[in-house]
Amino acid sequence: MANSKTSPSPPPADEPVAYLDMPPERRAAAKAHAALLSRTADRVARELPMSADVDDFRRVLAQEAKP
Repeated sequence: MANSKTSPSPPPADEPVAYLDMPPERRAAAKAHAALLSRTADRVARELPMSADVDDFRRVLAQEAKP
């Protein structure tokens, strides 16, 4: 007998997973925060010199990610 269950497809990268029980406004806030962190991480990675290490990245990202 074939397995009739299909595995759920993963959510889009910019969406919180569906099994998290969140009110719509909190889900929207989480999505906006994730987008802010993503943009900041991209900018920090582009601006740091090639000689920077992961500790430099973390330090600058923590400073820059504050709203």
